[in-house]
Amino acid sequence: MSQHFTMRHLKRLCATACVLMFGSCGLPVSAQQVRTDYVKASLACGSHSANPKQRKSFQVDLQFDLFGSLWIVDRKISSPKSGEEKFRGILSPTGAMLIAGQGKSDDGETWSYEFSGRKNLKGVTVLKGSLRSEHPTGTRTCSLTF
Repeated sequence: MSQHFTMRHLKRLCATACVLMFGSCGLPVSAQQVRTDYVKASLACGSHSANPKQRKSFQVDLQFDLFGSLWIVDRKISSPKSGEEKFRGILSPTGAMLIAGQGKSDDGETWSYEFSGRKNLKGVTVLKGSLRSEHPTGTRTCSLTF
């Protein structure tokens, strides 16, 4: 078996990690491990495909807590609606990254994020991805920069 992770292997591993962290197992994995570091990041998303004039592009700052190779953000949101978002990611030994997120507003809107790419060891890293929402149904093109 090769020691190198392919994106397919990384996605499978991250999906398993996300199920464990987002699932109903009580405590999230982050509460069971010690934070090793943190990384400040910027989330930028373009306008929403369902209504680009009303749901314009946005950018927010995030801080990922690192637990070994796991990257975690839990944040409350208050604008334009209140709710919460949770991001979970994994960094492979070869530098491949996959970060997934879920969000929900207090009035029932739900959305998910997915980002992938490679960590730049010598400079700025930009992971490309998207946001998919259920209500209203649509997408946004997004990026994570750190």
